Order: sequence, then structure tokens, then C-alpha cells
Amino acid sequence: MAQGTTGATTRSGKQRGTPVIKDVARLAGVSVPTVSRYLNGTARVSDDKRERIAQAIELLGYKPSFVARALANKVMDSVMMLTSLSGYWATTQVSGGVEHGARDKGFLYGVTSLDGVDADEVNNIVSRVLSANPAGVIVNESDEIAIQAMRQIPKDMPMVLIGGSRGDAPYQVIPSERAGGRQVTEHLLGLGHQSVVHVHRAEGPNNNTRTMGWRDAMAAAGIVATEAYQVGPDLNESVELGRRLAASDTITAIFAGNDETAISLIKGLHEGGRKVPEDISVAGYNDQIFAPLWEPALTSYSQNFVELGQEAFDMLYAQIEAKRAGDEMPTPECRVVEGRLVVRDSTAAPRAKA
Repeated sequence: MAQGTTGATTRSGKQRGTPVIKDVARLAGVSVPTVSRYLNGTARVSDDKRERIAQAIELLGYKPSFVARALANKVMDSVMMLTSLSGYWATTQVSGGVEHGARDKGFLYGVTSLDGVDADEVNNIVSRVLSANPAGVIVNESDEIAIQAMRQIPKDMPMVLIGGSRGDAPYQVIPSERAGGRQVTEHLLGLGHQSVVHVHRAEGPNNNTRTMGWRDAMAAAGIVATEAYQVGPDLNESVELGRRLAASDTITAIFAGNDETAISLIKGLHEGGRKVPEDISVAGYNDQIFAPLWEPALTSYSQNFVELGQEAFDMLYAQIEAKRAGDEMPTPECRVVEGRLVVRDSTAAPRAKA
């Protein structure tokens, strides 16, 4: 490719401030449709032409028009996520991971909340999302409404499900929820506690929940898993439960299904005259930023929700690329994003009885 001035010029020889696709084609010695195919990934372009086009783009400082590409593709360079529990910390972390992946590929990213949507409204919500012509859709499963929304996505639309039971969708990314719940419970039992009380919020309709992991560990230890309490998002409810549990002489360990519930329980236990971990060990889940700063520092299971979102976008992008190139779709798969137990000061061996 001939090297020279880096600015695009008009026929009159005047310098033009913003290069357009015709300038790239002229400098690279290819047609405008070839440049368009290179930018959109809609068909294969030879390695020689790809290199020349890439050099021309860099030399000119060309920035493709998002709208023009969308018109050429008949879909937007964008992805949408449908999710319930949109205000939850875990959901925002997952969303951030999807957004980072989308940004790296030059895609716009939007979130549509299903919070407060009833079954009759789901179809309208999904129709509005699809009317924006996204290149693909991610569904973050947390309840039956999200599952219903997923079922409305056309079969030819690239789609990835985050969460759910393994096999709920051809392309799926799931966190190690059940394995994590089991690991936390095993940690407490391994310290010498004879049983573990579980406190949790409502969980999604799937077989990969933290509560199931708690039951798995208890069953493996030969303990009947009967002491489970469901609480709502109002943390005062968990504080009150902590006060009630403090009155028990037999409880020595609690596994809370998330960190907010854990610290609320600790507050209630303290108000009930019990010390953590001297009297009762408490472990949380999610390992939020405040977990190591709490008093005592909170033992918690660290689940990489950002990676979960990034993996979901990568899986979606592979489908988008295959569809645009006319290739076969990637092999369906279910990826598991593993977490890890972080042991801190809130859990310890039970106090020896006098």
C-alpha cells in the first residue's frame, strides 16, 4: 500500500476532516462492499484484503458509523439483557461483565428489567426488546418470569441463558451456586459444628441453588437438614431472626445465603447477647466489598459474577459471528464459573462445653 498523506481528500483536492468508507476502499484498493463485509463480518474477506483494509483504517483514522453498519446488517451492533432482581448486587456485577465484553467488541449494551412484570406482560416486554433489532439476547434467570421471557426469544436469535438448571438452554453459563453452598457448609461442619442452620432468600426455580448445596453437605454428613429459614430483602427481618436464634442453646453455626443477611444476623445475635464466632459462627455468600471490613471479618464464598457476565457475552458473540458469516452455530455448551471460599474471622471451632 502506498504511503502518503493520512487525510482523506475530495475530488477537488481539498482536505476532508472525517474519512468515510469510500476513502478506506480507495486507499486499500478494494470495493466499498468489500470494506463493508470486513467491518460487519457478514462474509469472508481474503487475508490480503483484510490486511490492506486494516492498514487503510488505521492510516485514515476511520471510525465506522454504528447506524450505517446496523442498516447494512439489518440488526444493530448491540445486545440486550433481560433480567429480574435488577437492583441486586449480584445482578449489577453480572451486568458489568456483559458490558465490558460488549464494549471490547464495539457493541452497545442495554438492560431491560423484568421486576414487577406479570406473566401477561412478558410477551410485550420481549417484543419491545426484539423491535430494537439486537444482534443477540442474554437472559439472566432468577425467577419464572425470566424463564417465560427466554421462551419467547425466536430460535434463530443468538441467545445465552445465565443461571437456571443445567440444560435449560442450548447456550448457558451458570455460577457454582450449589457447589458453593456445599463448600461453605462443609467448612462449618469441618470446624466441628454438629449442625448448620441455613438462612436464605427466595431462590430461582432451578437445581443449582445454595440451599441445595447446604442440603447436600448435611446429607453427606448424616445430618437431617431441617433448620432453614427464608427471609426477605428487608434486612431488619434478618436482624430480628438473629435475636431469636440467639436464644437457642444448641445453635453454633449459621450459613447465610448472602453477605447482607449474614451481617444482619450478626447484629441480631449481638443484640441477643451472643458473640461471633465465640458463641456462634456465621458465614456469608458473595464476598462483597465490605466482607473483610466487617467486625468480625466475614467468612464468605466469593463468586465471580463479573466473569459470569463476560463468559455469557463471549458465548453470545460467537453465535453472532457465526450467524453473520453464514457458518454453523457453535456447539451448544454449559459453562460453569467457579468460585472460592474465603475464610475469615467470623467462623471458628465451637466453644468447648464446660
